[in-house]
Amino acid sequence: MIVMNPERKCVCNSTEFKEYNKYSQALGHSVEYVQCESCGMITAPESKNYKLERIYDKDYFNNIDYGWQGRARILTIYMQYINIWVHIKKMRICDFGAGNGYLSKDLMKRGFKVLAYEPFVQEETYLDRSYYCNKPFDADVLLMVEVFEHLTNAFEEIHKILSDFNNPKLIIFTTNLTDNAPEPVNEWVYLEPDAGHFTIWSKKSLTLLGEKNGYRFISMDDTFLHILCKENEIKTIKRLTLSSIPVKITVKSRGMIKRFLK
Repeated sequence: MIVMNPERKCVCNSTEFKEYNKYSQALGHSVEYVQCESCGMITAPESKNYKLERIYDKDYFNNIDYGWQGRARILTIYMQYINIWVHIKKMRICDFGAGNGYLSKDLMKRGFKVLAYEPFVQEETYLDRSYYCNKPFDADVLLMVEVFEHLTNAFEEIHKILSDFNNPKLIIFTTNLTDNAPEPVNEWVYLEPDAGHFTIWSKKSLTLLGEKNGYRFISMDDTFLHILCKENEIKTIKRLTLSSIPVKITVKSRGMIKRFLK
């Protein structure tokens, strides 16, 4: 059912929403989600008030997010492919939300210049602690693997992250889109509070996010891998747009990434 709520306005200015509820075992209560009828973005309005440490505990990577190793393998392949078109091996990369550092370490082995940044403490890591930074730095590339859906005040948080890291040239990120959500949406596995998923994006909302921050949104495969590129980087935008064409064809024909979207 579509609900009009003039007191609740989406960033696209719409006031019409669909409402969903999902119970969170970790939080001990039901989470309200709303989906904008105009841009398709799903948010959990009260999530900024939740005690997120109940979700991101020491068992999170073992019992909840068990797809990280598979995603890292795929992202390593993608990063090497993107490097053919845009020479990101020459750039300073921040693996933002690096978790246990598995992806960062894998990329370093392949010649990428990476520092890991992780706001939640990791007890065991694959990456030596000396490669973790505890504060933002001037990065050319922000790599954000399965981070965008964990934000609770997304537009404001991303604006701050971009500012803190001196507005990097590229934001390479993964997140699943509402454009591809099955029906009914409230049964979608990606809409899961115990996975810490409180903001689920659409192409339209990511395009708007880019416009508000001076970036062009490019979806590399229409499903999983996306890039925000500075609007004034015209040559880079053209190269990335061209490079996305064979990726979309490959993913559409093979469906190779769906099992790693947990």
